Amino acid sequence: MTSTSQPTVFPGDSAMSAIMRAHDWSNTPLGPPENWPEGLKVPLRMMLTSRFEMWLGWGPDLCFFYNDAYVPTLGVKHPKALGRPMAEVWREVYDAVEDRIVSVMQAGVATWDKALLLLLERSGYPEETYHTFSYSPLFGDSGAVEGLMCVVTEETERIISERRIEALHHLSSALLSCQTRESVLSVAERALARSDRDFPFVVMQALNDGVALSSGTDGSLGAVRWPVGDLAPGCEWLQVPLEGLVEAVPTGPWDVPPREALIVPVSIAGRPSPVAALILGQNPYRHVDAGTIAFAQLLAGQVAGALATIETRDREAAEIGRLRQLFEQSPSFMAILRGPRHRFELVNPRYRQIVGHREVTGREVAEALPEVVGQGFIDLLDRVYTSGEPFVGQSVPISLDKPGAAPEPRFLDFVYQPIRDNDGVVSGIFVEGIDVTAAHDAAAALRDSEAQFRTLAEAMPNHVWTTRADGMLDWCNTRTYEYSGAEAGSFDGPGWIDLVHPDDRLETTRRFSAALKSGAVYENEFRLRRADGAYRWYIARGVPLIGEDGTIARWIGTNTDIHEQKANAEALAELNQTLEQQVSQRTGELMAAEEALRQSQKMEAVGQLTGGIAHDFNNLLAGISGSLQLLEKRIGQGRFDSIQRYLDAAQSSSKRAAALTQRLLAFSRRQTLDPKPTNINRLVADLDELIRRTMGPSVDMEVVGAGGIWLTLVDPNQLENALLNLCINARDAMPHGGRLTVETANKWLDDRAARDRDLPPGQYVSLSVSDTGTGMTPDVMARAFDPFFTTKPLGEGTGLGLSMIYGFVRQSGGQVRIYSEVGHGSTMTLYLPRYVGEAEDTCADHATRGHEYSAHGETVLIVDDESIVRMLVVDVLREAGYLVLEAADGPSGLKVMQSAARIDLLVTDVGLPGGMNGRQMADAGRLLRPDLKVLFVTGYAENAVVGNGHLEPGMQVITKPFAVEALGNKVREMIDG
Repeated sequence: MTSTSQPTVFPGDSAMSAIMRAHDWSNTPLGPPENWPEGLKVPLRMMLTSRFEMWLGWGPDLCFFYNDAYVPTLGVKHPKALGRPMAEVWREVYDAVEDRIVSVMQAGVATWDKALLLLLERSGYPEETYHTFSYSPLFGDSGAVEGLMCVVTEETERIISERRIEALHHLSSALLSCQTRESVLSVAERALARSDRDFPFVVMQALNDGVALSSGTDGSLGAVRWPVGDLAPGCEWLQVPLEGLVEAVPTGPWDVPPREALIVPVSIAGRPSPVAALILGQNPYRHVDAGTIAFAQLLAGQVAGALATIETRDREAAEIGRLRQLFEQSPSFMAILRGPRHRFELVNPRYRQIVGHREVTGREVAEALPEVVGQGFIDLLDRVYTSGEPFVGQSVPISLDKPGAAPEPRFLDFVYQPIRDNDGVVSGIFVEGIDVTAAHDAAAALRDSEAQFRTLAEAMPNHVWTTRADGMLDWCNTRTYEYSGAEAGSFDGPGWIDLVHPDDRLETTRRFSAALKSGAVYENEFRLRRADGAYRWYIARGVPLIGEDGTIARWIGTNTDIHEQKANAEALAELNQTLEQQVSQRTGELMAAEEALRQSQKMEAVGQLTGGIAHDFNNLLAGISGSLQLLEKRIGQGRFDSIQRYLDAAQSSSKRAAALTQRLLAFSRRQTLDPKPTNINRLVADLDELIRRTMGPSVDMEVVGAGGIWLTLVDPNQLENALLNLCINARDAMPHGGRLTVETANKWLDDRAARDRDLPPGQYVSLSVSDTGTGMTPDVMARAFDPFFTTKPLGEGTGLGLSMIYGFVRQSGGQVRIYSEVGHGSTMTLYLPRYVGEAEDTCADHATRGHEYSAHGETVLIVDDESIVRMLVVDVLREAGYLVLEAADGPSGLKVMQSAARIDLLVTDVGLPGGMNGRQMADAGRLLRPDLKVLFVTGYAENAVVGNGHLEPGMQVITKPFAVEALGNKVREMIDG
């Protein structure tokens, strides 16, 4: 890539842009970036300049690209993931998302998942993660889906935090009803069972009377000798391996059991040692981190708080105990400040967690948390204390220091509530709130997503609009206002209806109101006023967006200009209405219009065909490429046990690709035929059993072969395919069974009969297939040979079968005719020219030669401009013992033939560069070497060059692709002959 093109493909100064510019793309399936399609470059530029987490995949293997924001999600996979197949990068979760990828790549349908659980191996081990993401199709220059874009938000921390908050809330609620120490342990054990994703099993063990309770099991865990004695005073937690300690470890909701347990003391203030131990099986897909420990300590703290409350109640200090219990159990952070200097009197665990577990009790806010002084919080506290008015803050930013770590920006919802003494004087402030950083980030992500939507909508050529759930329009893209000449925002609410033609407003309002009521997709055609006052036809389509509660949140829609289509349809309708009066004057115009329409339909069908062919070839190339890559990998690893399987897979895909190519060449009438003198009676007899099996028991089959049938010069393999195709069509025309007749005959066609069949007069061999099925109407018969025309249901026929038969027969010098009557059946007859000569022995089994094509000192000249093909042919023949000469074009090959070198056989490609094709070179070589034998290699429409199958003696043709055994046998056969 040139230095000037790099910033264009990989713009910006991000780290990933620099890495991509330095990456060697020439060794990847995508090739040099300057050759990449715009369908890849445009989303790639958008992704690299975005700060939102994004990745995209391109090509059959979804070659992996990602931006800086996505690097943390990859973890240790970065930067090796760049350019690798998506299935390889995320192999551990590919099965979970494969159906979504298939939906995008094959159907072009976008997907969206919210908080999907994925076990990612981004830190060297399977890790529980949650992601909200969307897969959107990326279209190549041909219009086909060639890749996908993923916009993702990792929500692991939010999901885990919310479920932990819920667990704390549930535990706190459950503990409120406890009246005894035993009930605290029992209720806590049952409540903590809801935290089985964090802790697959929970054991509550009292330390003074031997009572043990467990969850997630049958109670056997309570009998385990847990090392709770290691909880020395001051010990905040222990991590214990379970191997050798517990025989059967409960798995909880996971598919593997925990490997470690976390033991947290349940301590009551004023006690020298813990009163109980909370034993928690560790989530096998999460390592023990500070958050897990803090959560476990909060759980233990809530249990401890409940126990302390009971003890305090027993000591007749219920009021203080309840207050402490609320503090200890609350999922929100709380603190009580006293005096005008705001001294901490009491803080809860969540508050301690928020401030990094710093000791703040007894200290003033400015002293305990100096970093908040310059952030305005002291001023807020002073104002509340002085005024006696509470303050409520929402999503207030704050930067808090954490011991041993950089300052951490957070967002808080909180309230400062003044505390008054018995005289009504403010004596302190109650602080309560929650950390809403995750929700704030999610809201920011939503705003970014909406901004991206607006950007895409502004780039579309259509009118794009959105409405509220009640149908009131609240946004249009710029193109809408440019078209109408109205001021931006003037269509908000119901004002957009003024843009609709007065005659169309009633129906438009009725349809949109019905859609709003039913929730169905809204679709309508109407005229919209342009800025110059002219009206144009548009089709509007709107879809509802469903919220999390299952109701419609809003509508999004587009208006697409269909004015030209509408005008063409109206013109055609007017033409049909006046056809009887204007036949003579407008016949030519009608034919031209019909031809244009037919050509449009054909082009649409060609588009569908090319899309399908691209899909099929991509699948075949994926089979070949994947097999070869795995073959290379296995050989490099020294593993040879699976080599044959990959070879078979690659060969199978290549054979299927060759068959697909032959079908296309047959359809284009440019396939390379191998005509041979053929007895069609013998050909029908050889296929008799296969046809009968194909017809099934409900169809009776009769074969009527003419005596003394003439020979015809035709490709027997193609004739067999044509016969099978006709028989299958006949069977499909008899859904309830019937009779099938295959008949051969000799035909003399005089001038009139030949003219009726569009053939030269003379002798012909006919092959007819008749059925007693539904028959065809004259209109169907007239279009039967049209490419892509079919009467079968969608998905059951391509409309290419009869077209390919017609192309093959016409290429063979013959003709096809249909005779049909609705309700009585049809007859398809192939007319093929008679061949005067001897029939070839088609029964010889050349395949049995195997590898018997060894050389005896002969010399073969290979001429092919395709270096890979030339290399393979040279290697095959040299391995067989031939002396091989090679050239890359016609002039070079002729120069070799002008030398004194011995040449027993010339093997040449037909299409050669250098101003001289293969046939011209062979003819020139025969002037120098009259007995030179020539084997032409052709892969496309080069029949005219090699003589359309009619070659001089000593010349033969072999079609690409070919098996190496077939090439060796052909070379040996020609040299021996």
